[in-house]
Formats: sequence, structure tokens, C-alpha cells
Amino acid sequence: MTVKRKAVTILLFLIAGFSLFAATGYSIEALSSDITVSPTGVYEVAERIVMDFSQPLHGFYRVLPVYYAFEDSSREDIRVRVTKIKASDTLSVTRGGEYLSIRVGDADRTVVGRQEYAISYHYDIGPDANDGYDEFYFNIVGEDWEVPIKDYSFSIRFPAPIARDSISFSRGYWGSTTAEGVTWNLSADKTVLSGHTTVLNPGEAVTVRVEMPDGYFVERTDWQAYYRIGLLVVSLLLVGFAYIIWFRYGRDKDLIVVPNHEPPEGMSPMDAGYVIDESLDPRDVTSMIFHWADKGCLTIVEEGKDFSFIKGHDPKGASRHEQQLFKDFFANGSNGIVKAKDLKGSFYRDYQKLKGTVSRFYRGERALSSVKSRNMAVLSMLFMLLPSIGFALSTTGNYPGGATLFLSLLALAQAISMLAIWHLMFRIWHIRRFAGKLLWMLILLTVLVGGWVVLAVSGWIVDSPLDDVVFATTVTVLANAIISMCSIITKQRSAYGRKVLEQVLGLREFIQTAEMDELKKMIETDPEYYYHILAFAIVLGLEHKWARKFDSLTVEPPSWYVGSYSVWNAMVVSSMLSRCNSSLTSAMVSVPSSSPGSRFGGSSFGGGGFSGGGFGGGGGGAW
Repeated sequence: MTVKRKAVTILLFLIAGFSLFAATGYSIEALSSDITVSPTGVYEVAERIVMDFSQPLHGFYRVLPVYYAFEDSSREDIRVRVTKIKASDTLSVTRGGEYLSIRVGDADRTVVGRQEYAISYHYDIGPDANDGYDEFYFNIVGEDWEVPIKDYSFSIRFPAPIARDSISFSRGYWGSTTAEGVTWNLSADKTVLSGHTTVLNPGEAVTVRVEMPDGYFVERTDWQAYYRIGLLVVSLLLVGFAYIIWFRYGRDKDLIVVPNHEPPEGMSPMDAGYVIDESLDPRDVTSMIFHWADKGCLTIVEEGKDFSFIKGHDPKGASRHEQQLFKDFFANGSNGIVKAKDLKGSFYRDYQKLKGTVSRFYRGERALSSVKSRNMAVLSMLFMLLPSIGFALSTTGNYPGGATLFLSLLALAQAISMLAIWHLMFRIWHIRRFAGKLLWMLILLTVLVGGWVVLAVSGWIVDSPLDDVVFATTVTVLANAIISMCSIITKQRSAYGRKVLEQVLGLREFIQTAEMDELKKMIETDPEYYYHILAFAIVLGLEHKWARKFDSLTVEPPSWYVGSYSVWNAMVVSSMLSRCNSSLTSAMVSVPSSSPGSRFGGSSFGGGGFSGGGFGGGGGGAW
């Protein structure tokens, strides 16, 4: 080539480089890689890059491949773990799909001119999977850099000596096997491989392959295999213990239910509702309005869509919690008159306070369940901690860290969701109809499958092998589902709790099964019998059925209601109380604006390697 032609070539190269520099707004002046290979085969990488910004930009980004799929079905795909990421400036990391992106710089700040950045990270491809030999096969420069790298240097420190004739370099575009442009040197102790290259254009990679004797890398202990065995054994033991606790402390005697046409003596509808499920629900409270009306303690006035309640005499012989409710209810109005809208945002606190009063009333001699069974139920609940932790260790035990804590909490949250479902499902199981039981079984199955999917996906996202994730997820979900069920049903009724529940269910049985002739006799003896039972029918969810039984019977208009009806029967009463109950519930569950939000009730390529064929690499640029 003549001097003239050489000059033209250099000039064209400079023009092309300048054009690219102007188009991208930056150039890479220098890049260096310092890699320390640990005895177990983890690559501890430190990179330094010098960039020149010709226009305001934010900083530097680096993209690393983290997933490798092999065409050979006998080889397991590799998910790389990139950890301990650090940078010399503001750092953000994005993980998604087959790549991990490291962004260095501040989105609120731009820079120009010469800038230097440094990043470091651990790049772990897992234990060496090659048969008969170990190897270091790594793209020290990937093929995805945006602009030329003018000066590149590297230093790779190995944990033990390597043979010079086992080292091969390749440089160029994908598939290249030439090492042209790469200068390297092996230290006297044969543990440090260093060198540099000529200018690297976009798309060019530099790959190093070093073959070592089999066993060069220290064999890693697969802690997750031990944790999986421990998870299975511990889960089986805890399920067995939970069952034994239920069998010994939680089994209830069969209830003896005899139909009874009178409400339980000394018990209000609110008490009847609490006895059924040991919980004070809005319906338990609103039923008291009609109970008080029947007792002459208030009058209900309906005007259009609005309801008002006029105070009468105080409840006679009422319990402390009934007196508290009556007092708090009328305290929300004025001059002895309360409107449903007066309760919005104010009665909520009264309701919360009432819960505590009722709960305290049913303690000691009136406790509905035995204290020992409740304590043993709590013990069973605590069992769920161990499978949850076991799940996290079974999927991340080889690399414990933040992901381990996250998966433990996620598994525990799934267990608590199962606990809540079992609680809601069994709280009134003894009075649920078949359709209701079937519905709750479907809800339970949905939560069970949904929880399994969430845990499995989360375990897979943190790069655990799929087989390990499926095993750990299945054992954990099934174990916690059984343990949570046992803990809920372990709560055993006390003798008092069994007696009062039988009385309440006796009244319920009568409301459901009473024959017309029997009801006629009741009306003849007591013309207001329908109203005496109405509040209890409401709390038992049978008000409409109670009304239908009296549909063909003459029911006198109640003295405690003022409205605009010209025709009166039990179905009219049922319609009215539905509207009233809906209005009251809506107002009662209205949370005050100042109250916190609440509610009612988861290379075996062989040969010397080729450019871009190893692990690592990726690329980077400016942003």
C-alpha cells in the first residue's frame, strides 16, 4: 500500500470514528477488567471505564447476560447469579429475562467531557458441569458495546497455577477463532493472566478459554439438597404434631340440637350472633334495632329512603354490652332521635369498642372455648414458620441473602392466607348450607393453587432450578395448608359454649322447620310472636324464610314502626327491615376519615473456544 493510500485509509477511519462519536454523543477511551476467579469458580469482576461525552448525558450502563440455554437436551440451562453489585456513582439495577442491566449515573444530573466510572460484581455460573475437566470460558468483552473501545486491558487472577498451553484467546465478531490483536502474558507463578487488545469495534468480542484438570475448582456443597430433605422431614413431623394436638385438645363433642320456639333465656340477638362464630359482625349489631323496637325501647320511622330511630325506655335486664350499645347508638343523635346518616364516620369507633366489651363478657365462666385448646391452637399456628423458612432455604440456601428473607416472608404470607381462609370457612361451618360449603371449598382450592403458583414463580425468579422449586413449593404449601387447618379446628368448645350454641341452633332449627299449624297456634297465643323472633331470625340470616312462613297468616302492623304502607303483612315487614338493615350497615361500617384504613369483619463447547462463545460479555454504553 502506497503512503498516499495509507493516508487516505487513516483519514477515512478518523472521519468514520468522528462521525460515530458525534452521532452517539460519547466515546469510550479506555476499558479495563480485573477478574479474580474464586476456588469455587465464582468470577469476582471489577471494571473501570473512561468515557468522553461530547454532549450532556447522564452516565454509563452495562448489560450482562444471565441466562444460557443449550441445544443439547442433556445439559441443564444455566441461570447466572450476579451479586454484590457496586458502582462509583448512583447505581440502579434492572433484572429481566435473559439480561441484567446496571445503570450508573443520576437521572437528575447530566455530565460532559471526560468521565470515569467503576463497577464491580460477582458473576456465578454455578458449579463446573464439564465431564473430565474444569474450565474458565468467559467473554471478557462482549459483542454488545455501542461504540469502539479504543484501549482495552485485562487481568485475570486464578486460585491455582494454570498451564500456558491450555490458554486460548479469540477476538472478533461472533464465531471468530483468531486471536489477532490480543497480547497476553502469564505471570511467573502461573496464576495471573493479563494483557490488552487493539481497538475493539462494536460487535467485536474478546473471549478467554482456559482448560484445567478435573477438580481444579473446589467442589461446592449443595446445601439446598440437604435443606430439601430437612423441609420434607420437618414438614411431615409438624403435620403429625398438629394432628395429634387437634386429636387430643381440639375435638368437639357432637352437638345435641333440639328445636326450640323460644329464644335462649337471658340472651339477646347480639349474643346469639356472637355465640355462633365468636365474632361480633355488623348483622349482630343491627339486629338489636329490631329487638329493642319489639321491647319498646325505640320506634323506627321510615321517610322515603331515610330511617330515623326515636328513643323509648332503656332496655330492661340488659347485659352491660347491650346497655353500652344502646347508649352509644343514641349518643350519635340529638334529643333522643338518631338518623341512619348520623352514624356515618362516628359509630365505627363505638363498634370497635363494643367488640372488646363483648369479648370480655365471654371469658372466665362464660368462655365459649377452652383456654387450653386456644393455647394449643396458637402453638400449631407457630409450626407454619418452619416450612416457610425451609422453603426459602431449599430454593436459595446455596446463596443465602435478601432473597432468602423475601421468600420466607412470602411463604409465611401464603400460610397466613390459608389460615384466614380456614377461619372464615369453619367459623359457621355447622350452619352453612351445601351450596355455601361447596363455594368455600372452591375458594379454598383457588387460594391453595394461587399460593402455589406465586411461590413457585418467585422461587424460579430467584434463579433456583425448576425441579427444586416445584418440590419445595409443593411440600411447603401442603404442609402449611394442613397445619393451618388443624390450628383452626383445634379450638374446642367449653361446656358452657356447647350449651349456649345448642340453644341458639335449637331456635334456628325451629325457624327453619316450623310447620304452619304450629305457627298458627303461636300467633293465637301471642299475636306478636312473629316480631318477638324476628331479630333472632335476622342475626341467623333467616329473616326472609321467617317472613315466608307467615306470608299467608295475618300479622298485625307493629306498634314500633311508622311508615306509609296501606297493606301490611310479613313480606312487607321483611322488605322494610332489609332496607333498614342495609342503611344501618352502610352507615356503621363507614370508617372515619382520620382512622387508618381497615374494614369490618415468589461450556461444553469443546476445542479452543470462539469469540463471544463463553459466559459473560454483554455490552454497554451511555444514557
